[in-house]
Amino acid sequence: MREKMTGLNSRHLNFEQIINFRDIGGYRTRDGRTVAWRRVFRSGEFHRMTRNDLERLTGEIGVTSVVDLRSEMEAREHGTGLLSRTNVKYHSIPFMTGGGNREDDERMFLEISNMGEFYLHLVRRNEFGNRIVEALEIIADPDNHPLVFHCAVGKDRTGILAAVLLSILGVADDDIIEDYVLSEPYMDELLSQANDDPEMAEFIKHLPDFFWKAAPESMALFLSTLRQEYGSVKDYLTAQGIEPSLIRRLENSLLT
Repeated sequence: MREKMTGLNSRHLNFEQIINFRDIGGYRTRDGRTVAWRRVFRSGEFHRMTRNDLERLTGEIGVTSVVDLRSEMEAREHGTGLLSRTNVKYHSIPFMTGGGNREDDERMFLEISNMGEFYLHLVRRNEFGNRIVEALEIIADPDNHPLVFHCAVGKDRTGILAAVLLSILGVADDDIIEDYVLSEPYMDELLSQANDDPEMAEFIKHLPDFFWKAAPESMALFLSTLRQEYGSVKDYLTAQGIEPSLIRRLENSLLT
C-alpha cells in the first residue's frame, strides 16, 4: 500500500533533461512502517542534464551521492555531464558485468521473451549479486542521503535494484510491481532520444519491442522466480554473502 502523496511528497520529479527521476519513498511495509520520502531516488542517466537540472538536483533536492549502474563502456561513452563539476559523491557499480558488449546483448535477447527473464539472467551471476550488495551498502549509510541510483533509462538495472531494496524493506510485491511499471510512460521519449544517436539507433534496431516496455508481468516473474529458487529476496542476498547487519541498517536508515 502506498502512503498518500502530497505536493511536498510527489513521486515523480520533473527535470528539463533528466528522465524517469522519481522518489521510492512512501511505500508501506508489511509491519506497518513506511519507506521515508526524499532519501533515495531512482533515475535515468544524467549526461544530458542542464544547469537548471543540476541546481534542482543538488540544491532543491539536495542529492549528495550518486550510484551509477551503467557499464564501464556506457559511462565512458556518455560520461556524467555537469555532475562531474560538483562535490556529489560518485560511485560506479556496473550492473552489466560483461562490460555491456552490444553483440552479446543482442544474442541474449533472441533467447528470451520478456524483461523478467533478462533480469533473472543477470542476478543468477555471482558477480552481479556482489554488485547488488555493494550498492546496498552505500544506500544503507545515512551519510550518503539523499542518494540517487541510475542506469541508462532507469528501468532495468535500476528496476532490479529498486525491487531488491523495496522487497528486503518489507514492501509488498504489488507495490514493487507498480513502482516498476511507472517507468512505462517514459519509454517513448527515451526511444526517441536513442534514435537521435546514429550509433545507438543501429544498435536498438536489433532489440525486441518488449525491451521498451515496463510490463508488470516482467517484474512479477522476477520476484516470483527469485522466491522459487532462493526462498526469498533476503535469502538470495544471503547467498551472495551479505553482511548480517546490512538489512537492519537499511531498515534503520530508510524506514519511518
